[in-house]
Amino acid sequence: MRLENKVALITGGTSGIGEAVADLFAREGARVAITGRNESRGHAVTARILESGGEAIFLRTDVRKAAECRRAVDETLSSFGRLDILFNNAGVFFPQTALECTEEELSDIAAAMGLQAILSHKPFGQAVPVLSGCYFHRVVRESAPDNHGLNIAFIRFTSGTTSARKGVVLCHETVRDRVAAANKSLRIGAHDTVMWCLPMSHHFLITIVLYLSRGATIVLFRHVLARAFLEAVDHWKATVLYTAPFQFALLARDDSEISLSSVRLAVSTTCPLPQDVAEDFFKRFKLPLSQALGVIELGLVSLNADDPLGRWNSVGRPLEDFRVRIIAPDGDGCGEVAVRGPGIFDGYAAPWLPRERVLRDGWFHTGDIGRIDADGFLFLIGRKTAVINLAGRKVFPEEIEAVLNRHPAVRESRAYGRAHPHLGEAVEAEIVLTEPGADLQSVRDFCRASLAAFKIPSRLRVVNDLPRTTATAKIRRAVPASQHD
Repeated sequence: MRLENKVALITGGTSGIGEAVADLFAREGARVAITGRNESRGHAVTARILESGGEAIFLRTDVRKAAECRRAVDETLSSFGRLDILFNNAGVFFPQTALECTEEELSDIAAAMGLQAILSHKPFGQAVPVLSGCYFHRVVRESAPDNHGLNIAFIRFTSGTTSARKGVVLCHETVRDRVAAANKSLRIGAHDTVMWCLPMSHHFLITIVLYLSRGATIVLFRHVLARAFLEAVDHWKATVLYTAPFQFALLARDDSEISLSSVRLAVSTTCPLPQDVAEDFFKRFKLPLSQALGVIELGLVSLNADDPLGRWNSVGRPLEDFRVRIIAPDGDGCGEVAVRGPGIFDGYAAPWLPRERVLRDGWFHTGDIGRIDADGFLFLIGRKTAVINLAGRKVFPEEIEAVLNRHPAVRESRAYGRAHPHLGEAVEAEIVLTEPGADLQSVRDFCRASLAAFKIPSRLRVVNDLPRTTATAKIRRAVPASQHD
């Protein structure tokens, strides 16, 4: 058993998902401590586990009170001598997202989910310190929560790269459907060990929840040094890598003899995969990188597991249960990507906007511009709201940035359109240099070798930093500061 002799503390373990997890963990050999306020339900759940040969205790706990939370942990340790797993299902919100959300957004989440308390890494309001770097906030409700008839499990705010941030609401049933659909392609099982080095608050449902629900092992790794990461992969015999192009680029530059012979799947996510990273990684490890398309409102839509080498710049074919189509394609087959399938979000929070008012005939319009080739592979080109319109021609900032970022003098860039009296918009770009005083003319010449003449930025503006979103640190696609000079 994967959980044999492990000890799990499950808050809210007397009903719903908490009760189901308690039963599952017990069947897998774990000893479980269940908290809740309903004593009769708590004793009924523990009695059922004990009758089936498991070990369980019930701890009457009000998670709104920090002292009782501490007592539950202490009693678990006293009863079992250790604590390996904490599964929270008791109306307490404890995400890394609390670092990124404003107090207003946290209040919106608490109201939508009917939360009683919030645990966070930073103090605000009448916070009570629980542990070092952990603060307890009691939620004072001004009115009864309105869950809109949903069994809400999760709210995450969009990054806000091209528009205002929106709280994406998912109920438990939606999470279940989303995880099941994703795993038809990922095929995660108890035999897998996943190396993890991304923020859990940004990648949680079709990763962490999926891995845990299938009994996989997760190795949390905080270092970004390639050698240390490779040594950990070798030590733990990891089978799945799920990280960003930045991490894969570091690994590709490693000159040791360490291989990735145990890895069966390497998924590149968070941003487009540069061609040189895909090629260098395969050359070093003889392992292809598979790009995936994940959307907060949809889950995992596609995964390029069929042709990651030949179509390195594709996010693959849609998953088995999803359908993807291109809306209003142009002469090159490019148009907005629309998706339908299981696990679509239930609505936006604050103000509440139900799914039915967002979907168009059952389709979710992603705002991404893409095309589908003759074999059904999806290629993403850019964001609909970021497209530059130059004399009737569509120019995608992502294409220009990909070229600029390959120049050795450019650390990162952001292309955009500036209003032009005759052309509609003119292409310009902000660049962050690797070293001060770099020759900008060499950058323009470099662009001429890879871009059509009308796509070359008419102006390059050197900046110290690019504006980024608070939540995900992605480059913000809003109006750049240079347009207000």
